[in-house]
Amino acid sequence: MSLSSGLAERSAGWLRTTATRFDPLVFVVGAVSLVVYALHDFDGKLSRDLGLYSYAGQQFADGVPPYEAVMNRAGPLAHMIPGIGAWGARIVGVEDLTGMRVLFLFITVASVCVTYLFARELFDSRLAGLSAAFAFLTFTGIIELATNGPREKTPMLLFMLCAMWAAHRHRWVTAGAMLSLATLTLQIAFPAGFVAVVGCVLAVRRGERLRALVRVALGGLGVLLLFVVYFAAAGALEEFVEGFVLINAEYTAADPFTDHAQRNWENLQSEYGASLWVGIVGIVSLLVVSASAVRRTYRDRHPNAITIAALGLATIVALIWTLREYDSWPDAMLVLPTAAIGIGALAKEVVDRAEQRWARAAALAWVMAAVVMATSVSVDTRHHELVDQRASVRAKLRPLPDDATIMSINAPQPLVLSGKTNPIQHQMFFTGLNEYVDETWPGGLEGLGEWVAEERPTLIAVGGSLVPDWLAETLERDYTKVGSAPGWVWYADRSIGHRLVKKVRHAGNRHHRR
Repeated sequence: MSLSSGLAERSAGWLRTTATRFDPLVFVVGAVSLVVYALHDFDGKLSRDLGLYSYAGQQFADGVPPYEAVMNRAGPLAHMIPGIGAWGARIVGVEDLTGMRVLFLFITVASVCVTYLFARELFDSRLAGLSAAFAFLTFTGIIELATNGPREKTPMLLFMLCAMWAAHRHRWVTAGAMLSLATLTLQIAFPAGFVAVVGCVLAVRRGERLRALVRVALGGLGVLLLFVVYFAAAGALEEFVEGFVLINAEYTAADPFTDHAQRNWENLQSEYGASLWVGIVGIVSLLVVSASAVRRTYRDRHPNAITIAALGLATIVALIWTLREYDSWPDAMLVLPTAAIGIGALAKEVVDRAEQRWARAAALAWVMAAVVMATSVSVDTRHHELVDQRASVRAKLRPLPDDATIMSINAPQPLVLSGKTNPIQHQMFFTGLNEYVDETWPGGLEGLGEWVAEERPTLIAVGGSLVPDWLAETLERDYTKVGSAPGWVWYADRSIGHRLVKKVRHAGNRHHRR
């Protein structure tokens, strides 16, 4: 065979393979999910937690390493990824928060697309892939955070899905790297993701399993090493270890779902609505199918049985972790990727067992119903509290000089919307972080209250309805309440003068009244 004919044959083979792999439906899935999520709008309330990641992103875009600008217990990518959105926003000339929310919209769309590709390949069925992808699309919590972020769990889900898909395809280095990225976004991704990835190793021959595990480790540790080098070069390695590892190990206590079972169940029902039952059906379906996957008769019929079994085990681990540590509805997002895959498994069983025409009709009917359901939720649950929050920040700062300062106490939102920098790296004082500050700040929390009295920031924004005990005396003696916004209460320094305090108090009252 001549060289030219050999090249022609290989080129033709490559084209055939590419044509076989190309699936236009992934673009349909992406386009539909983009429209559905975009209908939710970008003006949803900036909550305390969303404000924290937004502020961390702004600081990273300004060149400040994670944990130095704001101490937080999530991974460094929870700071860095929003920072990419803020950086992009500054390039095109829009507000930082808008850039972050648009970026997280595309991250969420990518998760839907990966769910389709993974489930399609896992079950060798486009209908199963579509069923899984649009099940993911219905989850109300994900719809909420798709445009009203940024929240660390959104990219965590994408990295987890990519890790599981790569492990299924025996791309071990990629699987390890993606698992590492998921963990460096939020640490809770590791247990379930590790079980899924390592479980897939059992699909290879025994003599190759150790090599596969080594490659997983190389991918994961290689990514971690890059972050360690970055923090060391930035002079922030101690802060990285403290925020990523030590605070979680020493100051974070478990809050089991069962301690407040009825309240937590009502919280899930309220936030997820009908999509909660989609998730439950998906979890049950995957657990049933994965239990069958351990039988030889099932493995003979389904070449991907080991991956399915691994996903079932990962789901159990994710459920245990969620029941062990549940604060609110976003914590349930850990189980949503495999729950969506479970809907794909159910669709595959229907396609295999029913007459092809009726099975296809049933699967397509579910897809249409899911799109209608998700669209309805996206439109009905959109809200615009961000408009009032922006107006309040602008109004309170308008009478003040440009060098006026804001200090956040459980209220990072005004910092995000004003572009101001908090005078210290601590903003959060709850669920263990208050104990951490009490033990690490000179003089403890009482010392911090005295520090505030000495530094006298122009405005103090206090999140929630309760003033922390360590701050109460300082606020009562040196500050006065001048209004509120959705999510926080404003206090102004009395020393700026009665006339200016009066102007700040009355500024913006037409925008928001408590």
